[in-house]
Amino acid sequence: MPGIISAGTNDAPHAYSQTELKGFARDLFLKKGRDFGRLLDVFDNSLIDSRHFINSLEWFEAPKSFKERSISYAENAVELSLPAIKSCIERAGADYGDFDHIIFVTSTGISAPSVDALILNGLKLDRHVKRTPIWGLGCAGGAAGMSRAFEYAKAFPESAVLLVAIEMCSLAFHGNDYSKSNVVSLALFSDGAATVLVAGEKHRLYRKAKARLTRTLSTTWPDTLDVMGWEIVDDGFKAIFSKDIPSIVRSRVRENIDELLCPRGLAAADLGHFAVHPGGPKVLSEFEAAVGREEGTFRHSRKVLLEHGNMSSPTVLYVLKEILESEDFNEKEYGIISALGPGFSSELLLLESA
Repeated sequence: MPGIISAGTNDAPHAYSQTELKGFARDLFLKKGRDFGRLLDVFDNSLIDSRHFINSLEWFEAPKSFKERSISYAENAVELSLPAIKSCIERAGADYGDFDHIIFVTSTGISAPSVDALILNGLKLDRHVKRTPIWGLGCAGGAAGMSRAFEYAKAFPESAVLLVAIEMCSLAFHGNDYSKSNVVSLALFSDGAATVLVAGEKHRLYRKAKARLTRTLSTTWPDTLDVMGWEIVDDGFKAIFSKDIPSIVRSRVRENIDELLCPRGLAAADLGHFAVHPGGPKVLSEFEAAVGREEGTFRHSRKVLLEHGNMSSPTVLYVLKEILESEDFNEKEYGIISALGPGFSSELLLLESA
């Protein structure tokens, strides 16, 4: 089965504490005659201590057009990606000729040619490297990208795949939008990049695998299209997310995980590691309860949420990197990678430490 060789991450350049961001939101809205009062408590209840943005806070004070947001995305995409790629390759003891396929995941900006082509040119990669850009999977994108990398490396065991996920969620904040969803998104979301190198069994790097991917499961539940996604407005994207997401996790996640595990003769109790996308504190608590774990068990997910916030697709890969590098990542132990996204959808992978 394909192996996870290494992972790399890169934070956006502007770091802010949650206290700073709460003050920024309060002052910005007060300037426009709006006082959100207790609604701003969402900043304090988020379990987030700090986050990173592509732009400084001053950039958000003036209204921005869709074109201006798109330019910011395009100008920063490669710069955000390359250090994460470099870190991933160096951790693997590999070089840029060791992979023949780039899977690029994003949902917070558009570019044609897609950013994977810009990466290929920036790194001066072989002109025959395959490119698969994936757009629109939101928070599920990192896990979905892992699934597609698994499938490719399984079909072509002599190959290796570089997965790159970048998001600039801050570009979806609108200073003149006084909706609850806009305030909540400002309190939770952030920017970042993550990469993972996946190799097939016949690739020279496979002997360095830290974990093997053994099974994947994609699920899209009918009649849930309005749970999460983007609303396209005149000046860019606007976040859509339902307050019912924690209850959906409570009612559907355990059955979904059982669907992944049962064909392998496993149960949730057999899992030692959980690379779960930290969509927010309530989602994590409901997920822990759904698999019979005490609240706080997903310490790697909570650490990433605390230090980075919700970066959408790269976030679960940040969590995966934490797990792969942890001292308690034991040999022959099972784990899952899990993320939820628009659709409303779930992406699950079963892994085994090598």
